[in-house]
Amino acid sequence: MKKKIVSVCLVVCLLATAIIGTTLAYFTDETDVVNNTFTTGNVTIDLDEAKVDEYGVEVELAERVTENSYKLVPSATYTKDPTVHVAKGSEPCYVYVEIRNSIAELIDPLLIEDGWNSMGNGVYYWNEVVDARENAVDLTVFESFTVREDAVLTGVTSEDAITVQAFAVQTSGDFADAQAAWNATFGAPVEP
Repeated sequence: MKKKIVSVCLVVCLLATAIIGTTLAYFTDETDVVNNTFTTGNVTIDLDEAKVDEYGVEVELAERVTENSYKLVPSATYTKDPTVHVAKGSEPCYVYVEIRNSIAELIDPLLIEDGWNSMGNGVYYWNEVVDARENAVDLTVFESFTVREDAVLTGVTSEDAITVQAFAVQTSGDFADAQAAWNATFGAPVEP
């Protein structure tokens, strides 16, 4: 009989432990994970021009190039269409070109006519912010040049070449305008 009583007591103790153990369970919950992805913006540009023969006539169906050679003749007009390509997905940006050569002043009216603004010293900026986030943007610098009728063409050297270089900088930042962005990012200030 003692065995039965001990057995019943053990069963009651086990039941009590099981009941108490389940009442001490912790309530828990879990949330979804929040993932933050950080990327940097970018501005991507290219510069090229139509492939031309030595007399400045565009070569049909040729791929665009970064260099052409011309045989100059007084009064002749030559195709030269340097174009800045702002890649799709680029941040809104200011776009600049710098024209370096001895005849930059002859190119100036062509750029102003095509939507560029002069900052002086052969540097120009596009007249508005370029937004290529959704679509690529192509900006033609100028389309052709004409040699003056009275031009003296003896002794033409590589310094007489028309050199165009393109630049771009995102508009977000502490820039008041295109001039301030140029001065802060690409070196020495340009005086208008």
